[in-house]
Amino acid sequence: MFFGGLILLSACSGEQVTGAPENLLKKPDLISVLIDLHILESHFQREYSRPDLYRDALDSSSVSIFKSHNTTKANFEESLDYYALNPESLHGIYEAALDSINYRMSSAH
Repeated sequence: MFFGGLILLSACSGEQVTGAPENLLKKPDLISVLIDLHILESHFQREYSRPDLYRDALDSSSVSIFKSHNTTKANFEESLDYYALNPESLHGIYEAALDSINYRMSSAH
């Protein structure tokens, strides 16, 4: 996924993160944001198929998701970078998001 790739690149950017960010998103909150971002990205992928055609629209649309979760893109990225310090923790976060998306999809059918 496009957004997922960006998220992982951000989390592995090599910047040293020391201590928890001041406004660290708790895991359940981070998972909720990830779910909404991945669903949004999936919509754009279905509509346009090529990331170069929807990249800007996806980025601007994601702002509403951050607002709905009372956070910012910067806070989301800082939290993700923090959890990436422990790969098992980050894996668990992504696994929970994927499980939730899969559950929603199976419930919709």
